[in-house]
Amino acid sequence: MAVYNSTDVFALFSDAAVGVIYKRGKKRFDVRGILDSPYQGVNVAEVEFASDRITLTLPTAALPTGAAEGDVIIQDCNAYIVREMQPDGTGVTVLVLEETTDLEEPT
Repeated sequence: MAVYNSTDVFALFSDAAVGVIYKRGKKRFDVRGILDSPYQGVNVAEVEFASDRITLTLPTAALPTGAAEGDVIIQDCNAYIVREMQPDGTGVTVLVLEETTDLEEPT
């Protein structure tokens, strides 16, 4: 079984897209992560509907102190609100995002 440290985890994301995470009205923090929108089947009355779930996977140590649901991610002029944080206990966190167009720039 391999043992990983924070350097190993950050190396996994070295070529990943850059996002910007910030709290409304607070300072901005540049973070590196993988933005994805994988297919997700949703069963409703025995019929599967196609859906997707936008996520940002990044090293847990890259998250700013106090990061929380409701924070905002900006990537390529698209804004997303963090709806759920899923740390996996191995140094990686998945942020479940919701796209938004109603966003005020922080001051």
